[in-house]
Amino acid sequence: MKNKIFFLGFMTIWIVLIILNFLIPPVGFSEQENRTLAKFPTFTWEKLIEGTYQEELDNYINDHFIFRNGWVKLKSGLEQLLGKTENNGVYIGKDGYLFEKFEYTQKEKQNLQIAANTINQFVNKIEIPVSFALIPNSIEINKEKLPDFVEVPNQKQIIQQMNDLLEEKINKVQLIDLLEESSKNKELQLYFKTDHHMTSLGSFLVYQKISKSMGIQTKDLKEYTRIELSKEFLGTFDSKAQIIGQEADKLDVYLNEGNLLLEEVVYDNETTKSIFNEAYLKKKDKYSFFLNGNNSKVVVKTKNHNGKKLLVIKDSYAHNMVPYFCQDFEEIHFIDPRYYRLPLSTYIEENNLTEVLFLYNVSNIIQDVGIRNVR
Repeated sequence: MKNKIFFLGFMTIWIVLIILNFLIPPVGFSEQENRTLAKFPTFTWEKLIEGTYQEELDNYINDHFIFRNGWVKLKSGLEQLLGKTENNGVYIGKDGYLFEKFEYTQKEKQNLQIAANTINQFVNKIEIPVSFALIPNSIEINKEKLPDFVEVPNQKQIIQQMNDLLEEKINKVQLIDLLEESSKNKELQLYFKTDHHMTSLGSFLVYQKISKSMGIQTKDLKEYTRIELSKEFLGTFDSKAQIIGQEADKLDVYLNEGNLLLEEVVYDNETTKSIFNEAYLKKKDKYSFFLNGNNSKVVVKTKNHNGKKLLVIKDSYAHNMVPYFCQDFEEIHFIDPRYYRLPLSTYIEENNLTEVLFLYNVSNIIQDVGIRNVR
């Protein structure tokens, strides 16, 4: 009798959950996980035969199952109690550090070669100076914070491989030694603990090294004022791992008179006068405060009329470096080739640009195929 009551109770709960799942409208974007959720798949016989329809349907159900965030959090908590040091592709490190799993297989090696070939072909089409900066990820610089017995590919070697593949005339900015040395100072946090990006302090060190390699005289950090934006930043690693009791990061920005002298900032088709969007500070994706998140093209025009116009072909690591670059150029054109598909060699001529900077992190250069759109 007790078994029948338990079975009926379980089935009742399960049926109610299924009904609620169909009654509640699907959400397109998960702010908690900071990603677009799967859409209901379009049926075709070809998809059914290949098995991709079932896979897409499974992804849709998994993404839209009712109370999903609660189930994910519960699963993560149970795995923490069992002593697991990895959850959903994220390592649970020491001192609150999280790290996305990093692999360097034959596929990534091929992507690196293709990226290098793409950049070389592009550089040989244009006649202005080109710099290339590949930023190591936190999993390399903070590897002492990884769980015990976890080994990861050597990013220093990957960066060297990439630099060796690039044309000699490209200015290759070496960053890893600087960041390794700076990380020895325990007072300096160069990367967020819960996110894949660098902190504003880490980005300043990168900016300073890049600018000096381009012949630009930079300011010292003491000439900036640090402004704290939030004490509650939980980034992309937290979104994936859903760690219970995870300590939040602090988000800040360094400003002075020089990096606030702007004439206009054009985000795709929207024109403003700011490189910041304060609305994001009230959301989970607080890093998008910088440069209004991901756009295909952003043009920053400053009051520094020195005739120097920089094209930055980049990923989102560049976003919190924008305040620093504003001091050095009359115009800065930020292009994300994942979304921008027009020929950049033509764009350079049309906008009288004077320099190019490729600014990427290691994980992106070997995984994101968007750079192949550069031409």
